[in-house]
Amino acid sequence: MSEIASSANVDLEISKRKTRNYATYVFVVLFTVNFLNYLDRYVLTGAANVIARELRFGVEGIGYLASAFIVLFTLSVVPLGAWADRAKRKNVIAVCVAVWSLATAFTALTGNFVQLLISRMVLGIGEAGYGPASGAIMADYFSREKRARTLSWWGTAALVGLMIGIIVGGVVAGLGFGLWRWAFLFTGIPGLILAFLVWRIREPQRNQADAEAAALDPDSYRVTETTSPLVVPKKILAQLGILLRIKSLLVLTIMQIFAFFVLAASAVYLPTLFQQKDTFGLSSGAAGLFSGTGIAVAGITGIILGGYLSDVLKRRHSGARVLVCGIGFLIGAPFYILSVVVALTWHNIFFYSFFFFSTTLLLNMYVGPSIAAMQDIAPSAVRASAVAISAFISHLMGDAFSPSLVGALARIIDPTQGQHFVQNIAGYDLSMALVYTCPAALAIAGLVGIFGSRWIKSDMEAAQLAEQSNE
Repeated sequence: MSEIASSANVDLEISKRKTRNYATYVFVVLFTVNFLNYLDRYVLTGAANVIARELRFGVEGIGYLASAFIVLFTLSVVPLGAWADRAKRKNVIAVCVAVWSLATAFTALTGNFVQLLISRMVLGIGEAGYGPASGAIMADYFSREKRARTLSWWGTAALVGLMIGIIVGGVVAGLGFGLWRWAFLFTGIPGLILAFLVWRIREPQRNQADAEAAALDPDSYRVTETTSPLVVPKKILAQLGILLRIKSLLVLTIMQIFAFFVLAASAVYLPTLFQQKDTFGLSSGAAGLFSGTGIAVAGITGIILGGYLSDVLKRRHSGARVLVCGIGFLIGAPFYILSVVVALTWHNIFFYSFFFFSTTLLLNMYVGPSIAAMQDIAPSAVRASAVAISAFISHLMGDAFSPSLVGALARIIDPTQGQHFVQNIAGYDLSMALVYTCPAALAIAGLVGIFGSRWIKSDMEAAQLAEQSNE
């Protein structure tokens, strides 16, 4: 009997190891796709200053291109998220990766502003379905106890992709007239290979990781009897209505509205800001290298710190994940103001780097904890829809128009109505447009997160009871 038991234990251990190894493989594939997602998105940002002069559009045009992408992304994210909850999520991801990769490659063929605008709109449609479906898949491969850390590491791929995208766009665009087109061609093609790899991965069962963890340790997943289960209807509109009544989801969404406003406007205009003669006067390549590397290094540090900090604090405070997000945003507001002041008064890129690094770190602490919190409070049957509806509202009211608003505001501040940008001296105009809008948005996001963290526990337990009632 002991030999039989020992053999069973060995087989169980081998099975667990295979499961962990495959989960790691899925993570690597989706990490790489997330990297490519942001690489393709931010190549334009690094090359924007050069492209604007070649295709003859102004500083506000850079904002319009960013907004066109985000608007189509926003309009597409809810239907694609609902599709992911009703189909194999890996197939949704594969289709989306193929679409955005082709859109990126075809950007190399654009010859005017309108064609460039259309290519960015198609890119937005392609990228819209990836986030909701990927977060839902990884929530089914990694249990709640590991989720924030895992999703934080996954989130670092976005900043690595952003870094490489901005650097490649800035460096290639600075090599000579028209060479920026090659950057889009070579960053778009690899996506077709990744689309095939995603299509081949194994679709997990819904709520698989949490169900396995609960079987091993029932006490850690026990909920109070006073908590009412979340009843998930089958119709799409009814599901969305239920999701919008989850207080924690509303808190995360409101927080993201203001956070997305700041992150989009800052990322879009930083490379251009660094190239202005009245700030730092960097070349296209140097601006791309500095902004891309700075955002990535500081952002990855913040993402990892936020994920680990929230997982540690969660043992004492159930709302720690949202609390960490709020604290990061609130402290980031004064640092943002200081970074702009230094850029305009000192013109010293090394002194500026300290405030730039600190601000970027604080702003990115929210990534892993917020994604994990959203997966915790939504039943597995509607996790992709929860992410999608939150993303829809956050992007629509947050970053869909923030680059356009900041660009238009910079042009209004410019007394020459656009000639500062033509002469490469629009640093003051852009800096003031950013400082008038972004710090206040960060302060609001921080306060919403801090005060809204108290609802996480009850919403998480309601989602758990919904899972148990459906078993």
